[in-house]
Amino acid sequence: MKKTFWWLLPVLMAFQVSAQQRKPNVIFILSDDMGYGDASCYGSPLIRTPELDRLAREGFRSTGFMVSAPSCTPSRASLLTGRYPDKVNMPYAVAPGDAHALSDSIFTLARMFKANHYQTMMIGKWHLGDKANSRPLSHGFDHFFGMLYSHDYQSPFVNTDTTLAVFYDNTRVIEKPDYSKLMGWYTDSALAYIKRASRSQQPFFLYLPFPMPHAPLAVPSEWKGKSRGGLYGDVIEQQDACIGKIIALLRQLKLDQQTIVMFTSDNGPWNDMPDRMLQRDIVKPWDHGSTGPFRGGKANTYEGGHREPFIAWAPGRISAGTVADQPFIINDILPTLAAATSYTQPLPANVEGVNVWQHITGRQAQLPERPLFYLSAIGKLEAVRKGDWKLRIATTEKGKTPVMELYNLRMDISEKHNVAAKYAEIAASLKQLMDNY
Repeated sequence: MKKTFWWLLPVLMAFQVSAQQRKPNVIFILSDDMGYGDASCYGSPLIRTPELDRLAREGFRSTGFMVSAPSCTPSRASLLTGRYPDKVNMPYAVAPGDAHALSDSIFTLARMFKANHYQTMMIGKWHLGDKANSRPLSHGFDHFFGMLYSHDYQSPFVNTDTTLAVFYDNTRVIEKPDYSKLMGWYTDSALAYIKRASRSQQPFFLYLPFPMPHAPLAVPSEWKGKSRGGLYGDVIEQQDACIGKIIALLRQLKLDQQTIVMFTSDNGPWNDMPDRMLQRDIVKPWDHGSTGPFRGGKANTYEGGHREPFIAWAPGRISAGTVADQPFIINDILPTLAAATSYTQPLPANVEGVNVWQHITGRQAQLPERPLFYLSAIGKLEAVRKGDWKLRIATTEKGKTPVMELYNLRMDISEKHNVAAKYAEIAASLKQLMDNY
């Protein structure tokens, strides 16, 4: 005789509602100097990225996402603050001991998560200053495992007396790290953190900025020669496999329905490296990625320096197979994740990003037009986009008048045809936006 335990139904229903109301975990993965065209799902003919491709198929992929500046530090500052980098005094890539450092008085993404009762962890490259009050633990992270700068801040690439180290919290734990092992260390640490954090009743936020494909490139021996894309391809394919391990663990722990994963890069590929990187033949001139159809690359304000892959994955929250070309910017991540995680406190009035969660989840096809600004690698405003139109007035040699460049990015995605003279009124209206910035 079957027994029906009717008294259990309210308990089971309450458990189901509780699971649905639980705030999602968030993992934000940031690549370093990866080009728009470096993943299979973004058109790479040589590099295989099955894990990113699967996330894109099962989630959201943007072809219109951009960063605020084509350089490491300013782009990361915008990600963590929701503001343009010059507004938080982080205009260029900081070196060891640099006077510029992200002030601990500034509201950050990690502080938002802490206020929202999250566990927080950062694993990877910081690059927002090395002063005592400007490191990850001063900005809302419970723990930090990683490096304070890029791994090229050493001889022969940079003339510095700083000895690179991997830190745990504020303690140096690995001196002069072998940078071919960094990706593996960071992935293992991320896996261990997810296992540990998942045992808590609190949701977690993991910020995982990988150190490559920023030059100099290196992979463990088991990854050498794997890719048809050369050493650069080896790095991207190792990174992809590391992401796959994280997703596999989420599925294993049954956290895939409770986690938002986002992936992008800080700026475009370093396809015009300075002489300091090439002098001893350790770094090759071709050790960089592809901008896909875009002009330019890291350190300039053409699309190739700012346009980046962006993938968001959250089964049950984001519709599978969503592809969108609406322009949005890295400053939008903070308010977007505030909405996605039901953060109820008001964000600071100086946050310049907007919430695009409804767009990412497929509920809002079109985003309202607004100006999106392009800062240079040294923090100077050089371009603005509004709708399909982009005006660029770049820094030139002293004494020379900057050229006004106007492009229609829908019709001329590669910025080949300057139509400023033909559409003078459009150029003038965009110039006014730059003047009012």
